[in-house]
Parts: sequence; structure tokens; C-alpha cells
Amino acid sequence: MDRLNEGPVDAACVTAVLVGIEVYVDGDAYSELPGPARDALRFAEWLRACDVPPENIALLLAPTPDFAEEAADRAAALGIAVRPASADLVRNTFVELDRTRRLLFTYWGGHGVIAPTSMRRHLLLAESTERDPQSLLFDDLRRYLLCEDEEHVDLTRQIFIVDTCGWYLKRREREPVPRLFPQGDLSDKEIDQYFLFASRDGQGAINDAGLGTTEFAEQVLGCLHAGPRILPPDVDDLTRHVDRYFSDPARATDVTQTPVSIRNRTYAGSERDLGSARLRERRVLPVAPGHLQDALGRLHERSTRHVGRFALSKSGIGAHAGLHAINVGYQTSDVSAGVPKRAVYATVRHFYDAIPDGRLVVRGPAGSGKTVLAVHLVTTLLESRAKDEPVPVLLTLVNWRTPAPESRPDGTQAGYDRLVRHFEAWLAGQLLTQNLCDDAETARELVAGRWILPVLDGLDEVHTPQGAETDGPAVHLVAAIDRYLTANSDRPAPVVVTVRATGDDDTRPGLPSACVVEMQRLSVPEIVGALTDGVPGYTTDARWEALRADLRLGEGSIAARRLDSPWKLVLAVKAVTGPRPEVPVTELVHALVRQGDGADGALHERLLAAFVPAACGDAVVAEPRPPDAPTAVRWLAELARHLGRHASEDLTLSRMWVIAGERRVRAVQAVAHVAIVLFFCVACLLAAVGGPGHAVTTLGHLIDGTADLSGATTRRLWAAALFTVVVTAVAAATGMAHRTWVPVVTRRTRGLRERFEGPKRVRLPLSVLSGLEIGGAIGSAFGLGTFLLFGPVWGLAIGGVIGVTLGYGMEAKVGLDRTLSGNFFPAYYWVWDGLGLLVGAVTGTLVFWLIDYPPLSGTAFGATVGFFAAFAVGLIGWLRYVIAMTLMHRRNLLPWKVAAFLDWGHRAGVLRVHGVSWQFRHAELQHWLAAQREERPPRSRRPSSQRWRRLLARVVPRVE
Repeated sequence: MDRLNEGPVDAACVTAVLVGIEVYVDGDAYSELPGPARDALRFAEWLRACDVPPENIALLLAPTPDFAEEAADRAAALGIAVRPASADLVRNTFVELDRTRRLLFTYWGGHGVIAPTSMRRHLLLAESTERDPQSLLFDDLRRYLLCEDEEHVDLTRQIFIVDTCGWYLKRREREPVPRLFPQGDLSDKEIDQYFLFASRDGQGAINDAGLGTTEFAEQVLGCLHAGPRILPPDVDDLTRHVDRYFSDPARATDVTQTPVSIRNRTYAGSERDLGSARLRERRVLPVAPGHLQDALGRLHERSTRHVGRFALSKSGIGAHAGLHAINVGYQTSDVSAGVPKRAVYATVRHFYDAIPDGRLVVRGPAGSGKTVLAVHLVTTLLESRAKDEPVPVLLTLVNWRTPAPESRPDGTQAGYDRLVRHFEAWLAGQLLTQNLCDDAETARELVAGRWILPVLDGLDEVHTPQGAETDGPAVHLVAAIDRYLTANSDRPAPVVVTVRATGDDDTRPGLPSACVVEMQRLSVPEIVGALTDGVPGYTTDARWEALRADLRLGEGSIAARRLDSPWKLVLAVKAVTGPRPEVPVTELVHALVRQGDGADGALHERLLAAFVPAACGDAVVAEPRPPDAPTAVRWLAELARHLGRHASEDLTLSRMWVIAGERRVRAVQAVAHVAIVLFFCVACLLAAVGGPGHAVTTLGHLIDGTADLSGATTRRLWAAALFTVVVTAVAAATGMAHRTWVPVVTRRTRGLRERFEGPKRVRLPLSVLSGLEIGGAIGSAFGLGTFLLFGPVWGLAIGGVIGVTLGYGMEAKVGLDRTLSGNFFPAYYWVWDGLGLLVGAVTGTLVFWLIDYPPLSGTAFGATVGFFAAFAVGLIGWLRYVIAMTLMHRRNLLPWKVAAFLDWGHRAGVLRVHGVSWQFRHAELQHWLAAQREERPPRSRRPSSQRWRRLLARVVPRVE
């Protein structure tokens, strides 16, 4: 039951505390604020008009000097004594309240802030200074007034009017030190508290110093005077009146202020936010069914690890000391989703909680911090996620693929249904690709039930072919997201999308229920703070004085405009930090403060050019070591051009061989395939004529024309010839084929090295099985060929040596990295190896029986050939990769160990890992690298000759 609406209270049973602080001890930190003391007096006048006895009203003021005398006179006319609003008196007034009364009415006017660590409101006391910011913690007072007191139990209705700002403190400011209240056990009485705050978290309150009042107090008092003079007033009517005024679009003001009212009923009661009627209550999901509970728990854990890896793989905020603390600013740019225009919050999590349907679009220019904001949001949501909330998952949109023509929207409901299914299938596929789910069925259920919160990064990076701007992938994606949000009316579908602002944005019409926020420029204090924390000696080194002086100009600073985004700051800090700075401090400072046409572009080009060399100069302890800067730039530029040519964002090893030239690589591979097959087929032909193991004798008989080619030998020779033609054709065809038969891998291992450095009980079985497969396939094939040529002894010897050597030496490269994406996926190969062995054994038995050979020999021969053939098909991708890397290494286009180079790029902050691929962390850097002039580097010398020379230099003494 709502006790505030139970009926009027006798005025004699009302107690009131009115606090108005206009002057603070430290005027520099907390400026003079004419208005709160005057408003407190006006509330006192209203209470006296309601017949509240003057002795029941505590009036605590810290007025401005010009109002002090008037305040005393007006209070005396009301029969009230003015007491100073000192910290001790304010606290003691609340502690000594007469709780035998029925209603408490409290007004507080003055400065207020919110501490970012606790997210609680602090009401600043008059004694506050910059070094010692003293305050009253509002939540502490609220709870104190809910505590049991055996002597005072009747103060069950409490009204608080809080007329302060709700600005968040900056990171570098001291948090207020609260004067705490004694706390006890919460009362089980029906205590109803009502709070009306002048502003939401992160907002200010409008104060008119000229009129000596605030806009909020004007509306509250106007409503109170217009209503009947009874206590308690109609708080619901008061809420509606204040909300209606401040949410009126016709109210023209540059300052956003959104009053908030909260009602708290008893210790076990409920709280509800009545502020801004346009904010709808966010719907929540029911608890997931039992069979999905474990999957949701695993998804939560894996999403936490995934976003952590994503954050660590980025350059920018977090890449240098201090830059991680930049408070990336943003504000709303559209109010149709129910969030006030220009609303700001200290953390994106608190802002997101105020969005009714959890649908957010983050817009801003390149490098403005959109991805950083998304990472922060996912991280904080995961830290405090409840069971009935969806699991946030960070996904990049560069992998979005246009739906097939039959799944594209055609204006019909059936077409939109197909589009939603395509989008849901893509989401489920991404959950599998990122190893966030174990199986496809679970992933589909989580997506269909809306138990995931997709945080989709980089809508602008979705590739749209030229001429397809009105019907391309980005357009289909926007339509798919829109339909996904509205397809299931019974379940809310939250989503977060980041997109680069490009003038007329077409994402807004497609997501009508989403709140759109614009990233803001970094302020001068944020830039100064980042430079202070990120650049050693910035505050003391004389070389930075010109920049410090320019930044002291505030908004008129030239450098502030050139460093107004996280990406620009990263470029500048990266260029001058490290053991070998790429840009001298004096040069950077001169470029930052220099005026003139083209200065901005020249500075940005210089810093972009310094980014990769600076990454090469970073101290990296773990292998691989970085290459020299010009080589790294050239290699990265080659990779960037490769992505541009193929309209892709993913650097995947299994597809990287095309950089060397598709036809060239396939031709070399076809020649290698045919050469290996011909060796074996020649052995088969000689064995068909003279029997296994007699190759030399048979060759001699064939040369001098004495070989017997009649009867069964003729049939065997024709069978061997047919086998030779077929196998040679297949070898040439597979070598020239576009397809590499590399499986689509849906998860990534923790790293190649862990197979050798991890616990033996984990790595040994896989290593042994992989080694047996590789050694058995290659060793048995070469052993069989040698047996056909020279007999069983040589066959066993050669097969054993090759099998053991390659099985041990190639296990890591072929067995583990055969999928060319850092994965070990043995089941795919072992199944095909088994099928090849079985088909080969059956075929060999039948063919050998037809040509009068022992069927058992045919079984062994066919099984060996089938096993090796299936293994060789799985080896195509690896061999093609080795050929391509060898060709490019000889031309010095890319390193032979390109995976190690990509690993270095990831740790240096140039690349990030996405699933089984790498991506450039910064699109602007990628485009800059791709635009670099293609050079013809000198051909590298053969690694073998280099090794021989190094070996000789160590062994042979140098002649003086």
C-alpha cells in the first residue's frame, strides 16, 4: 500500500529540513551558486502556508553575502531561525530528527556530484575544498532513515526534493569524503520514501543566478502552490508536472535536464523510476530452460575471454600507460527511442541501462573510440549480468556475407522471414567460429530465444561493391537487424551496433527503435591527462613547453583539434615513446602547433608512417622478434593490398597462397604432384613386367628387347599403364584445382606451441596419433614404391626411415597446422584416411584377382595407395601454402614463416585475432598501407646457402 497517498497529515506532525548552500569555502573548486538559499526560503514559506509550525522547520543556509541579511529577515518573519549549513549542523539535524512525527519533508539545494567508483550521489557541504571535498552521501542518509529506532517509529512518510547537479567527477578529481550516518537494522515498518532529483545521472541542473532560483525549483514550487495546501502533497501529480515540463520539445534550451523520481517502499519493497514518462520499462527475458542453463554459463565465460582477447589485441586505449583511462565522450543525437537528447552518463553501462529496449547505435568518425566503447560495454555487462539477462557477445561485421538472392528482402513477409533466418544463421555460425558454443543446435537455440546480446562492431566495414549502394550487403544487413529486432514480439531483442559516421547515415531509418549516440571530441583536460600518463616527462621536459602552452589556450588550441580522438592520441604517443622514437619530440611539437594549409594532412601522414616502425621498436620479450621497420611496412602493405584486391578483411593462412599468383602456385604444385606419382607409377610398370624387386634386371631386358610381354604379363602391363594414366591425370588435376580441400574450421586452439609446451598427458596422445598418420602414409607409399623397384629389404628400410623421420619432423607442421589456421582438426583427415584405405583395399583386391595376382597382395597394395591418396588430398592446402610462401620469400614479398609475422603484428597492436584469422586493427592504417607504392625488393638468398655460410664461419678459422 502507498502510504504517501493514505491521506493528509496534521501539520503539527510534519518535520522539515531545508538546506540551501550557495557559498563554498573553496570558491575556485566550487563556484558561488546564487539560488539554493533563496529556494530553501521559498519552500519554508510554502510549509508555513500549510500551517507547519516554525519550530518543526530546520532552515540551514550558506547564502551569498548580498543575500545573508535578507535571508535572516525573511526567515524571522516566518518565525524560523536561520542556522549555518555547516557539516556538523547538517548531519546533527538529521540524526536528531523527532521521529515521533509522521512526515519528513526535505529540500537540498547546492552542488552535487556522482563518484565514478561507487556511482552514488554526493551532496557537497559548504566546507568542501578541492583538497578535502566533504559531502553528505545521499544513499547513506536514505538508509539511515529506514533504520529501526525503538523510541522513534512513526516517521513513515518521507519526501526528498534534491536540487543539485548529477555530474560525474572526472578521473583526475578527488572523490568527496562523506560524513556518514550511524547504521542499524532496517525497520520492518511500512516506510515510504519519495525522491525527486533535479537531474539524471551525468546531467546538470539549470540555475539562473540573475533570478536567484533554479528552473527545477520553479516548477516544483509552482506545482505545490497550484495544488491544495495539504501535506503530503500529491507526489504523482508533482512527478507528472515536472516531467511534462522538462520533456516538452517546445522547451528551447541548450542544457539537457531530466528530473528523476524514485519511490522506495520499505526494506523489502520495490523501487521504480518515474522520471521521464517517455522512458519505457525494459522488458526482461524469462529464465532460460534447464537444458540451456549450462550452455549459457559456458557462453558467459567464453564471451568474457573472447572480449578480453579482443581488447588485448588492439592498439590504442590500453596500448600505452595511461591511455586506457581516457573517458571517451558521447551524447545522444536522437530522442525517438525514449532517451533525452544530449544525455550523457559517466559509464556506458549506466547509459545503456537507461535505454528501454537495449538497442543502441554508436556513431562517430574513424578512431573516435566506438570499438573501445563497445568493449567497455560488453565487459561491464558481463561483470554484473543476471540470469534473466542475455549474454553480450562482441562480433565484428566484416565477416557478414550477402544472403543468397532467394533470401533477400522482396517486400513480402515471407521474404523478410527468410532474411531473419539468414541473419540468425549467421549469428549462430559466429558463435561456433569464435568457439563460444559447442554445437550448432545450441547456438541456434540461443539465437532464436534471444538469449544473446549481439554487439556488432563495424557496420561501415561491410564491403559494398561499387554500384550496389542501394542493394548491397550493408543495406541487407541493416534490414536483417531491423527484422531480427521485431520478428519475435514476445521476446525483447537488444542489439548494439557501431558504425562510422559518414554524413547522411542510412542506419537510422533501418533501426527506428534504437538510441543513436554520437562520439564526441576529447576535451583538453582529457588530452592533457592522456599525454601526462602516456608520455614520460611530458610535464617537466622543456621540449614539450610549446605544446603545453598551446593546450592551455583551451578550445582555441591548435593541438587540441589535432589530438581530439583516441586514435590521433595513439599515433602521437606511439611516435615519440619507445627506445628509439620515430618522430623527435621537437618535430612532433612543431607539427602539432604549426598553422598553415595542409598542416593537418602532413602531420597525420607523418604519424601514420611512424606507427609500424614504432611498433617494431617496442621491446618484445617473447619470440618472434619484430623485423626491421622498412621490411615490416613492406610486408604489411602487401597484406593490405591482398585484402583490397579480394574485398576481404580476414588474413587466413589457408587463403593467403593466392598472393604469390594463383596460376603460378597451382602449376608448381601440379608439377610436384606429377613427379611424385610418376616415380611410383614407373615402379608399378617395372614390377608388372618383371615382378617386384627386379627393377634393374627388368629395365635391362626392356632395353635389349628380351623382356617377355606375353600372356598374363600383358594384362598386368596394360593394367599398370591404365593406373599410370589415371593417377597422373588425377595428380595434375588436383594440383591445378582451385579448391584446396582445407576443412572449414569453427574453433581456434590456444596456440601452436602449447602442443609442445603443455602437459604431456594432453599433448602426447595427439602428437603420437598425428605422427603415426603422417609417417604411416608417406613412409608406406615410398616403402611400397621402393619394394616394387628393389625388393622387400630396401622397401622396409626406406619406408621405415622416411616414415619415422617425416612422422616425427612433420607432425607439427602437417598434423597440427595442416588446416593453416592454428587448429588441430584430426577427425576430418582420419575419417578420409580410413575411407581411402577401405576403398583402396577393396579395389586392389578385385583388380589383382582379375590380373592373376594374389588377392591378398592386391588388398595390401590398394590399401596403401588409398591411404596415401586420401592423405595427399588433405595435404594439398599445406603444400600450396609452402610453395606460395617459398615463392614470395624468394621475392622478399613476405616472410616464409608468415604465421610468426602475423603473431608479432598481433602482439604489436597492428593486427587483431578474429576467429581463425587476423585482421588489421585500424581500417585507416590498412588503407594507408595499401596505398603505398609497390616496390620491387631484392630477391632474398636461399636460406640453405645462408645456413651453410654461417656454419662454415663457425667451423673454419678466419684467416688473418
